[in-house]
Order: sequence, then structure tokens, then C-alpha cells
Amino acid sequence: MKIKFLKTIFLLGLITSSLTSCIGDDDYVIPTVYEYAFNEGFETATTGSGSNEVSIALTGWVNYNATATRLWHARTFTNNIYAEFSSFYSATGTNDVAWLISPAIDLTRTSGEMLSFATKTRYSNGYPLTAFISTNYDGTTAGIATATWTPLTFARPTADDIFVSSGNIDISTFENNNVRIAFKYTGSKSGVTTTCQLDNIKITKN
Repeated sequence: MKIKFLKTIFLLGLITSSLTSCIGDDDYVIPTVYEYAFNEGFETATTGSGSNEVSIALTGWVNYNATATRLWHARTFTNNIYAEFSSFYSATGTNDVAWLISPAIDLTRTSGEMLSFATKTRYSNGYPLTAFISTNYDGTTAGIATATWTPLTFARPTADDIFVSSGNIDISTFENNNVRIAFKYTGSKSGVTTTCQLDNIKITKN
């Protein structure tokens, strides 16, 4: 009986070992939890479809075209909402300088801030998007021309139809309570008409 009992214990030990041996250290790693000074994924924006464009009108955001009438609008695909602009649908003979500017963001009580966002292109015939940061923009459409806009360098898509992360952009030197992030689409019906999609604008903080 004792021998049978020992054999049973031995077999149970082997089974337990085989079941747990495939679990590596990575299975116990706790994911990094980020704190955000700003986080916008456009999930509360009203979306349009087809030729029906619903302009983004989220609280605090400025959506303005300096040279024409069409604005950044919200679209949805596979349950994801994002901002979009394309000069393809603009009137013949018009040019687009379409700005989408964030609300004022207070970075005076945080440190080590990193900005990131995602962009996707479709039907590319040139890259239309630039990004900027400002600390003296007054929130008006007239003030866009007089504010100081510092260009931001970010990773761009190298192929269509894939959202690409901008990478982490260090904005920790902009210690101000009026930080604005701006995205500018520059195109025209007869020039660059690339569809540009924008999503997941985030500023991580320490």
C-alpha cells in the first residue's frame, strides 16, 4: 500500500510540473498603467458616412479651415471613431488649410510629458499633415495666424490603410497652462488629396 501511495504522489508531482512548466515569467508581468495629462480618441464625436460629413465640434476644440469651408469631420470604422480630412471632396479651384486644435492643456503640475497620436493615410498622393504645439494661442480663429506654433517631428505612415504611431514626442519643456496641440491639413482639389485620419491623441505624465 505504501509503495502504491508513493507512486501516486510521484505521478501527481509530474503532472503538476508539466502543467506549470509552460508558464514563463512574462505571464506574471503587470502591464504598465499610464497616467494622462490629455487623452482624446474622438469616441464622443458625432460621425457621418459617405458624403455626409459631420464636423468635429468637441468642447474646447477649434476646427477651422483658413482658406475654404470644409472642416475636419468624424468617421467610424470597425467601431473606432477618428478624425478625418481629405481635399478630394473639396470644390474645384479651392485650397485647404484645415486646422484641428486641442483645448488648452495644463502641464504646469506634471513633468516628463510625452505626446503621441496615430495617423493613417488612404489614396495617397502626397503627405498633407503637419503638427504643432503652442503656449500662446488664444483659442480664436483669428489667433491662429498670430500664435507661435512650434513644429513637431513625428513618425508618418509609409503605406496606406494602417494606423501608425507618431512615436513618443518629448514636450516636457512646454511647462504652461495653455498648451495646445494643433494638426494642419494642407491640400487642394488639384493637388494633394490624400485622406488623412487622426486618432488617439495622448499626453502621458509623471
